[in-house]
Amino acid sequence: MTNEFIWPFWLGGLMIAAIAVALVVTTGKFLSVTRGYASVCSIFSRLNFFKRPDLGGPFGFRTFFTIGLIGGGAIAALTTVGWHPTLALGKFDAIWGSNLWVKAGVLILGGFLWGYGSRLAKGCTSGNSISGLSQGSLASLVATGGFMVAGIAVTYAVAYISGVH
Repeated sequence: MTNEFIWPFWLGGLMIAAIAVALVVTTGKFLSVTRGYASVCSIFSRLNFFKRPDLGGPFGFRTFFTIGLIGGGAIAALTTVGWHPTLALGKFDAIWGSNLWVKAGVLILGGFLWGYGSRLAKGCTSGNSISGLSQGSLASLVATGGFMVAGIAVTYAVAYISGVH
C-alpha cells in the first residue's frame, strides 16, 4: 500500500455520468467518445466523413470533451503518483512479450477492430453505456450488459490461456 494520494476510480465515473445526464437534460445532446474522436480528427482531416453535422464541427463540445479526457488523465497522473512514460505495459507485456513491433501490431489491430465495431454497432461502448443509459434506452442497457459479460469472459479467457493470473 502506498501512502501517496491516488484519485478514487469511482470519482471519474461519477463526473462523467453527471455531465452526460446534465448534457442530455439541458441540451438534448449526448456524449460520445467515438464522435469526439471524429471531431478531433476533423481538425486535421479534409475527408467528408469528418465534416458531418452530427459531429458538431472541429471545435464543438465533443472535441473539448475528448481533449478533456486526455487532460484529466494527465492532471490525475501529475497530482498523484506522477507521470512516468514507459513502454513497459505490465500484464500486456506478460501476454504479448516486450517486442515493440509485436505490441504495436496488437494495439493497432485492436484500434482497427474497435473502429470497425463502433461503426458496425453505430456507436461504441461508451456511447451505449454512458449516453444511451443517460437517455433511458433499454437497448443500451441490454448492450451494456452484453459488453460487461463479454469483457469479463474475454479477460478471464486471455488470463487462463496465457497463464497470467
